[in-house]
Amino acid sequence: MAIGLFGCVCGQFHSPASGMGMAGEGRVKAPVPFYVIEHPDGVALFDCGLPTAMADPEDSYLRQLRSQDLDVTFGPQDTVTSHLERLDIDPARVRYVVLSHLHFDHAGGLHQVPNATLVVQRREWEAGFDRDLSRRYFLPTRFFDLGHPVKLVDGEHDLFGDGRVVCIPSFGHTPGHQSVRIRSALGDHILVADACYNAEVAQARRFPDYSDPAAMNASLDRLLALREAQTVMVFGHDPGQWGEAPILPAARA
Repeated sequence: MAIGLFGCVCGQFHSPASGMGMAGEGRVKAPVPFYVIEHPDGVALFDCGLPTAMADPEDSYLRQLRSQDLDVTFGPQDTVTSHLERLDIDPARVRYVVLSHLHFDHAGGLHQVPNATLVVQRREWEAGFDRDLSRRYFLPTRFFDLGHPVKLVDGEHDLFGDGRVVCIPSFGHTPGHQSVRIRSALGDHILVADACYNAEVAQARRFPDYSDPAAMNASLDRLLALREAQTVMVFGHDPGQWGEAPILPAARA
């Protein structure tokens, strides 16, 4: 049976261009995406966007971001729940959430999928509970330690056992960051997540200050080497891959 693959935008970042690894001195608006995978053996998400609390301009974490010259645009129509309902998917029946990493814009929507099992690289999960690493990499437990069942994986992991959804370790942005390769009727997609923010970073290799640049370079080289002739690389927060013609069309295939 075919699988469905959908890209959803869960709000927008507003950041200095340099904060997204892009050239220039202005500000950019960057998408906060997550992905829905409909497989015969269940529904999975790759990441789950922002927490719904950030729709409130007085949210404490949002105020903290603003103090660092960051902001978000995020409304009720952008939540995980709203996107799933538009796809006729009950959030309660999401089987897996594969987390690329534990940052708030990738794990923040977990409270909306209460029955999902989290699939996380072991070293990422352990970093989230390590005082020094969680502080260095900005991994507050309030966004991911919500009582979900957790499946810890080490290295590559075939989510459904048929080679169509495979987790690929891509360490460096955080200690246990992972990407995902999805083979569907829509084609071969590598969802890079924050192993590379955007196409410009893939060339310039400008990474966040807190990251491990040697590990990020090695991970990105490995991901790029996996490309086949028709493979689409979907970067973590690339404005050029969304807008009116998103890189992942909202259609079952």
